[in-house]
This record gives sequence, C-alpha cells and structure tokens, in this order.
Amino acid sequence: MIVSRSQLLRHGLLICGLLLIAGNLRPSITGIAPLAERMHAAGISRQAIGLQTTMPLILFGLAGLWVGAIGNRLGFARALGIGLVILSGGCFLRSWDFSGTGLEPIAGALLIGTGIAFGNVLLPGIVKSRFPNHVGLLTSLYSTAMNLGAALGMALAVPLANVLPGGWRASLGAWGVAALIPLLVWFPQLLRKPTVRSGVNPLAGMMTLFKNARAWQVTAHMGIQSLLFYSSVAWLPTVLQMRGMSETASAGWATAMQLCGCAASLMVPTLAGKSRSQSVWSAGCASISAISIAGILWLPQSFAGWAAIGLGLGLNASFGMSLLLIAMRSSDAESAGNLSSMAQAVGYLGSAPFPWLIGGLSVVSGSWTIAYGVLIIPALLVALAGVFAGRPGVVR
Repeated sequence: MIVSRSQLLRHGLLICGLLLIAGNLRPSITGIAPLAERMHAAGISRQAIGLQTTMPLILFGLAGLWVGAIGNRLGFARALGIGLVILSGGCFLRSWDFSGTGLEPIAGALLIGTGIAFGNVLLPGIVKSRFPNHVGLLTSLYSTAMNLGAALGMALAVPLANVLPGGWRASLGAWGVAALIPLLVWFPQLLRKPTVRSGVNPLAGMMTLFKNARAWQVTAHMGIQSLLFYSSVAWLPTVLQMRGMSETASAGWATAMQLCGCAASLMVPTLAGKSRSQSVWSAGCASISAISIAGILWLPQSFAGWAAIGLGLGLNASFGMSLLLIAMRSSDAESAGNLSSMAQAVGYLGSAPFPWLIGGLSVVSGSWTIAYGVLIIPALLVALAGVFAGRPGVVR
C-alpha cells in the first residue's frame, strides 16, 4: 500500500504529539523530591511536601473514574488537550503562594493529578483507535517517553532551581510551560472531527466492566504493579543507604535504575504485542522485580546497586505491560477508554497509601529488611495477575 506524504506527515505529527504528551505526565511529580530540602528550608512542612506527591496519585484514581466518559463525550484527542491545559495550570498554581494561605499548592496538586489522569486513561484508547495494528510498538514508545519524563523531572529539578529567577518555585512552575508545548504539535488533532460516544450514564461503560472477570484481571495487574512501583521507588535510596551506600551513591543508582528501565519499557511491550498471549511476558517481568528486591536486601553491598538496576528493568517493563494489556484486551477504542478508567482508577487509589505503610512498617518492625522485603509478595502477585490478564481474548 502506497502512503502519501500528507498521510506520513499526519501520522508523524500524531506520534510526536503522543510522545510529547506522555513525556509530560511524570516530571511535575518526580521533580519535587530533589527540591524537598529547599522547600523545607523555606518553611514548608515535610507533611505538606509529602502531600504534593500523594495527592496527585489519589487524583489519578478519582479523576480516572470520569476521564474515560469525558473522552467518549468530547473525543479522546480534544479531551487530551484539555488535560494538558489543566496540568499546566496546576503546575503554575502550585509554584506560587499568591494569598499567603498556602491553599494554592494544594489546589495546584489537585489540578496536576487531574490533568495527568487524562493522559493516563486516554493514551491507550488513542493508540487502539489510530494504530490498531501497531499497539505494542506505540505502547512501548509512549511508556518509554513517560519514564524518560520521570527521569528528566529528577535530573533537571536542581539545575532549573539554580538557574531560573525564583529558585525552587520557578523550577516547579517550569513544568507548566513544558506541558503546553505538546499543544503546538497536537493542534491538528483538535481540529479533527471527534468520534463522540455518548450514553445515558457517563460511567455506564466502566460499570459494565465491573461484572467482567478479565477486566478485573487487567485491573489487578495495573493496581498491584502501581503499588509495587511507587512503594519500592519511594524507599529505594533509603534502603541502599541502609546497606552502607552514601547518599550520593544511592541517588545515583536510583537515577540509573530509572534510565535503564526505559530500555525495558521500550523493548518488552513491543515484543509482547506481537505474541498472541502476553502471560509469559507479564509474569517474567514481575519475577525479575521480585528477584531484584531480594538482591537489594541480601546480596553483598557491592552488588546491591546492580540489583537496583534489575528492579528498574522489571518495574518499567511491568508498567509498559500494564498499558499494553489494557490495549490488547480491549475490542475497540471505547472499551479501551472504559477499561483504562477502571484499571487506573482502582489501581492508583489502591496503591496511594502503600508508600506510607511501608515507611510505617519500617518504624514498627525496626527493620528496613522486613519492610522492603514485604514487597516481594506484591511482585509475585503481579506475576500471577499477569498470567490471567495476558491470556488471549478481549473485554467487550
């Protein structure tokens, strides 16, 4: 089949827009941790700083309940554009305290979580509808873009704070500018006549899936994978320091873990998408995470950092597999949006408190070995959920 230049240009702009949107879905969150001490020195409590990370995660779930329905009503492309504007506004609002009440950062975090939820939920549907024969490849590309965005958020936070007038506030606000850049490439998609899928109840499609066993299997994979990812990454530098590493070394291994994980999120879903079943791929990725957690805790200290790299490979590949399973188990774009809403709403809401719980367990038990070792259990559960969710078939 001959493809015209205009078709190549349209597809190129669409893919570029998808990758730019995906790249903006994490830096506004990961960019906080490197600036935490500066924010605390400026008079912001550690509890308030922690909320800036936790609240968006909760909003991933709450807003995710409605985003699929909004995409069905307005069209996925236009809904993604709205999400970018909300994300940008949240970044700007969070970075400035106009009234002196301290409410702006809280409201900003809520908007950031809502804006990111649009991208989390709708990207699988866009890929399913526009590239039905290349779901694995496109999922690999945009999940890798999300992971690169997360790494950039950590890497650029301090340099931006040192260079920009306004210090750490300007560094956080800069991601509001970055969130608007994709709109320049995404604008042709906003002009496209949307495919509107209306219904009496905006949540009817997702609620129907509550009766579907396969939908719950996909949801379990997404939810437990999210629990494992956020809990293990949040405390990895602390655990590495407990093993005897310096603060600088532990931070370096954590960054390397995220960057190396990008290779796994790029390759694994692409290969798995070509298979009729994704069960072996899903179980294998989760098993690598379980083995790596054990290695971080019990291998000699000189090998613990390399075990962290293995954890990054397993976690990022599992994240890409979660997105792939949503697309592969969906019969069309509408079902992909509904399944994505269900999986991410339940998944993120369920995973939100676990970083706190793991930290609390370390205090109660007096041992990071016990607290971090507990994460081997959800890693094995991800493998089990992946075996069931990866079987051939679609959710209708």
